[in-house]
Amino acid sequence: MAFLCSCAKNDDGQLNPIAENIFRNLKSKLSVAQKNQIADSLYFVLVADTLAPFALAGDSSALAYPFSAQAYPIDLNKDGIEELFVSYGNLYTSGNTGVEICVFIKNDQGIYQRNLGVSGMLPNVLKTVGNGYPDLLIGVPGMVYPIYKWNGNKYELGGQLLDRDYQQTPMYEIDSLSSSYQKNIKM
Repeated sequence: MAFLCSCAKNDDGQLNPIAENIFRNLKSKLSVAQKNQIADSLYFVLVADTLAPFALAGDSSALAYPFSAQAYPIDLNKDGIEELFVSYGNLYTSGNTGVEICVFIKNDQGIYQRNLGVSGMLPNVLKTVGNGYPDLLIGVPGMVYPIYKWNGNKYELGGQLLDRDYQQTPMYEIDSLSSSYQKNIKM
């Protein structure tokens, strides 16, 4: 598998190749610089595989295990500032779930900070809210679902939901919320 490029900085107002691939066909309010900063924070490299175009930078064995990535822009806390979920991986990068989940949230300095970085299914947003952000349920194999809560600076493990209570718990799927969010963006 050929190595195509790394996540090099691009300061000329253009998306770097990683950001271009991640944000293709997405509607987002993020600036080019913010998209590039997020792409750089993922530590991906591009490989010559159209279905799984990424590998992890710095891990030569990862080049043999390419993966795809999906991004989900959303305004989680309805403050007008976009957050971005990224789902990526394979069995090599993420164990038996096959997917790594992270969310980028703008910090007080105006920089998008990576949160979560856990293996699991695409998160569900719960109706419960802590410190301004909704709680997130991330599915994993087994009978217990971890719940991540915002502590004011980052998401951290803050509870669990048993399998028997899953169906009765009101929640929203990130991909549906992101789709609705993108439809309502005014550019």
